[in-house]
Amino acid sequence: MKDGWYVNAASALAKAPFIEHLKSMSSPFAHLAEVRIKEAIDAGEFDNLAGSGQPLDMDGYFSAPSSLRAGFGFLKSASVVPPEVTAMQEIAGLRQQLESAIGERATLLRKQLQMREVELAMAMERVKRAMKADVVG
Repeated sequence: MKDGWYVNAASALAKAPFIEHLKSMSSPFAHLAEVRIKEAIDAGEFDNLAGSGQPLDMDGYFSAPSSLRAGFGFLKSASVVPPEVTAMQEIAGLRQQLESAIGERATLLRKQLQMREVELAMAMERVKRAMKADVVG
């Protein structure tokens, strides 16, 4: 993203090109949006946001395929990790359990571990294909 775009909402909103676009519109919704934003700024609702004053890191956003960005955004805003990350965490847990397991328990854990590793490999292959299709298409 361009330099000068910051998480500090008051600063970002003051510089945001869409504000000028909203001002040029005669829509009652545009006017209402502008009024609500100004009220929130005046009330200080944007003063203590996480990361305030820091540049936005958009590398992660743009490194994801465009077909997956919206989904990743929804997951992030809901504080939910992607299923691939959850699978990686489960695999790590299974490996740790397997270190101390013996007998039938170890056999069961090995089977579960193999199944989760295959599922993860398939999920990662889908992500790779989506990324290739995004680059090509």
